[in-house]
Amino acid sequence: MKNNSLLEVPNINSKDAKLKKLIYDVEDSLFYGGNYSNEEFEHLCICSGGTTSSCAKNGFTTLDLRKNYSKIHLDRKTNLVTIGGGVIMGDLVNHLQKHNRSFPIGLSKLPGAGYVLTGGVSPLSRAYGLAIDNIESIKGFLGNGTFISLKKNQTNPEEQLIWEAIKGAAPFFSIITEIELKTIQSNPIKVIEGFVNLNELSEIIKLSEEFPENISLQWIYAQKIYIYIFAELNNLEDKITEEYLMLLDKFPALEKHFYENFNKINFFPRELNLYELKADNHSEVISLLGEDLKNDVPIFIKCLSEIIDNKPNNSCYIASQQLGGKTKKLNHGSSFFVHRKSTWKPWIYASWKKNDLQEKKVALEWIYKSWNKLKRFYPNIHLAQLHNHLNFHEEEITLAFGNRMNELKTLKNIFDPQGILPPL
Repeated sequence: MKNNSLLEVPNINSKDAKLKKLIYDVEDSLFYGGNYSNEEFEHLCICSGGTTSSCAKNGFTTLDLRKNYSKIHLDRKTNLVTIGGGVIMGDLVNHLQKHNRSFPIGLSKLPGAGYVLTGGVSPLSRAYGLAIDNIESIKGFLGNGTFISLKKNQTNPEEQLIWEAIKGAAPFFSIITEIELKTIQSNPIKVIEGFVNLNELSEIIKLSEEFPENISLQWIYAQKIYIYIFAELNNLEDKITEEYLMLLDKFPALEKHFYENFNKINFFPRELNLYELKADNHSEVISLLGEDLKNDVPIFIKCLSEIIDNKPNNSCYIASQQLGGKTKKLNHGSSFFVHRKSTWKPWIYASWKKNDLQEKKVALEWIYKSWNKLKRFYPNIHLAQLHNHLNFHEEEITLAFGNRMNELKTLKNIFDPQGILPPL
């Protein structure tokens, strides 16, 4: 398949990759009898939505699930939705909206099923858990070509470990072609958003660590700081929600917006002039995890200010999402998202002009230095992107899977012995 232009994806690194081969007409038969493992490739890149820099790479083969695994079916009796491995999150919520249902997708509508399988952090996660907490069943293939079909609470002891690892570590040993998910009632949303200064951000972070489960804070620090406080209104008379939101009235630049449902919200306005709009930039992102900042908020703010002062160009930024609530309570031990005590998922985003190797080097150094500065607050990793092409890949994986790392290595050795899927 010489026609690389068929791989139109949001991630610009991947879009510009010179692929060895693109398999986009994927049939189940591709996996049978080790058909694909007989191919000569270093390993497969998998594209479900195409937002990651590892869904296509120079000289590698990409398996693009978007063409043949894009079905969405909502069962109106159970309110469970079945999606293909190539379904885009925006298409999922649009489909569900017709039936007044929703799903806790992230801040972007562009990711595919990889968003779900690597954890899935949403502004709704505090109330409904991570995306992986809402998986009811999966179908797909292990790295050795074996078909798997697993259902929640119906696994034997051997399957149980596979089931747990699929929730958080699926890309290393499996290709998931179908996922069944719980959906949620679609409720109105109030968003309080706008630009704030560092002192105001500090105050809002302190407030947010007391928020009830239906309210969450998201912020981004690019040239300036922009915040979103997101409140799901389960009941329009909810006094507690209103009391918390009233505490934000003292920040003059914040505006209140009311949306009839989550699907209508577009995060990160164009005024922020972010990376998505720059087709001549390449980028990388690393996601961290940590607990409540509590009394460390002032030191964190000082550290954040230093990091932003040192960023190599205006396309780099730091952002953060709030977890907690249900993400701390649900499914202890039953997934490979091991850092359940986390309250914050910040991410460090670095970008550079795509053919400027010196600027790339400087930007990646900035990511690494910034990560080292933030480790005292956020010691762990949320592996939403795979970085096996970068030199901190092993450290990242160890910090992502913690005490389950050895189990993951065992699964990899058994079910992907030829290393067809991304390496550990």
